[in-house]
Amino acid sequence: MQKVVAVAEQLLEQLGPESTSIPAIAAESAVPRAAIYPFFPDKYALFSHIARLHMERLVQTLQATEPDPASAADWRGQVGALVAAAVDYYNGNPVASILLLRGALADGDVEAHRAKDAAISQLLRERVDPEARLPQSPDVAVLAVDIAFACMRHGYAVEGVISPVYAQEASNAACAYLASWLPR
Repeated sequence: MQKVVAVAEQLLEQLGPESTSIPAIAAESAVPRAAIYPFFPDKYALFSHIARLHMERLVQTLQATEPDPASAADWRGQVGALVAAAVDYYNGNPVASILLLRGALADGDVEAHRAKDAAISQLLRERVDPEARLPQSPDVAVLAVDIAFACMRHGYAVEGVISPVYAQEASNAACAYLASWLPR
């Protein structure tokens, strides 16, 4: 199945989700369709699997991102560092951009996106709010993550990548929202 996933990613990048199909993946990977369908009954199940893999890798990448020592006392610098790491991940993994920034493709993806956002918002809390000042109902950290991702999704939709301008806007927007809850 690793070969199927690798070929699916290659075709997603080359053709997009609309033109990528299980028959094309089977032909390109030399794995019979009958061997693919028990694992992935349709292309959307396969895309969901790939999306979840990228969500896990994105969270791992952000967790491995070292806090910016130059701005250790400035929570805005920490937000900027996390946004920059997310932008680098998306721009370095076009399939992640295709599947995650275009929106959920299947019902199961919604829950996976929630889990990803919860993990990222927890990391945001640890990095920028060690004194636990951010309200949890509504969860201000989750909303800040949503705001940053909305800016990144917009940049991807407009430019096909997340440019430095949109990366800065994602950071600025999240910081502007958090500023009412955290000290300047």
